Amino acid sequence: MIPIKLLKIENVEPVGVDNLNKFIHGLNNVLSQPIETVNKIESDFDGYYLLPMGFTIPESGNGVVKENINEKVFLLSVINTNIRRILEECKPAGLNNWQLFKNVSTAIVGKTEVIEKVYTREQDDDIWYEELGYDQYVPIPYDDTYETVAKAILSYLEIYDKWLKNK
Repeated sequence: MIPIKLLKIENVEPVGVDNLNKFIHGLNNVLSQPIETVNKIESDFDGYYLLPMGFTIPESGNGVVKENINEKVFLLSVINTNIRRILEECKPAGLNNWQLFKNVSTAIVGKTEVIEKVYTREQDDDIWYEELGYDQYVPIPYDDTYETVAKAILSYLEIYDKWLKNK
């Protein structure tokens, strides 16, 4: 399993990340240990960060949020109206949106090239955020547990990690 950490940016409290504690509990169950929480990206860490977003915008905290979003960061619970802007400006590893996160869905917005490796698209399926290089898919059918949400995110990040290293 790839290494992951929870990124909670100092002095920036995400508002609207419903059920974050339930997700962390489910993630800890999947990992069989508590996830480490850090306040900033560590240059020597060779893994991925999960960053709770909610209604947070990239300029929050004098731009420190934007500085901490890159191709090694997966965003949790992004409010729908901010998704396009965040994808354009920050190019994260991927994200899940607020509505689906709070409703315990396993839908992921991720890099189209990664999704194409694991998901067979039907002929009339739209590609979400196509011009930005992202799409949405459901890697694991959801069952109303945050353990399954965690497994979906981790399964995407495993494939994403291989893609990123071979890019």
